[in-house]
Amino acid sequence: MKHGLLFSLVTISLFAIAFLRGNTYWLLIYPAISFALVTFAYLGAGSCVFGKRSDGQMSFVLLILLAPYLLVSWLIWHTVRLFSSEPKLNQVTDDLILSRRLLNRELPREVASVVDLTCEFIEPIRLRHSENYISFPMLDASVRTAEELRELAITIESLPNPVLIHCAQGHGRTGLVAAAFLVVSKYVVTPSDAIALIRSVRPGVKLNHEQLQTLKKVAA
Repeated sequence: MKHGLLFSLVTISLFAIAFLRGNTYWLLIYPAISFALVTFAYLGAGSCVFGKRSDGQMSFVLLILLAPYLLVSWLIWHTVRLFSSEPKLNQVTDDLILSRRLLNRELPREVASVVDLTCEFIEPIRLRHSENYISFPMLDASVRTAEELRELAITIESLPNPVLIHCAQGHGRTGLVAAAFLVVSKYVVTPSDAIALIRSVRPGVKLNHEQLQTLKKVAA
């Protein structure tokens, strides 16, 4: 909801400036439409608004419509990547690796499977051409249903390992799915144990209230 309200304010501001100032400011209609679609996604439509496909690519039409927002996301991601002191990936268990979104050259050779949780990025070609690649799009700082997460955890359990799970920065979405996997696979007993184990190797992982509540439902 917080993201939806933020993006709605950006959308309203862009439309207002375009209509009030006119002339070249009409160009702001394009990013306004882009952020309006993102607002629609966060206020209920979900990650399908981004058109992320099972092969890790995105619908061409939606890619064009969302381009202004995607450009902002891309710039933020690269800025964080360049200046963050956090490791790009961390191994939680022998079978499980967590990471931010990786560049092609950063994918470890030993990784057998890749689970991509982003909806706002096209997956780098080397990752999406992995022998076992799964695209499970989620909005940033959001959740899917407990049943969907449970089914994903079961699928991850059956994949050749090690399995690499990633979102944009490897924190919220990645932490949620990794914790669900650890609980469903009986590697740990409780959600708290799962989060503690994950944070012991990747301290930046932090789940919001909605993600924590969904994780508890997965464990139940």
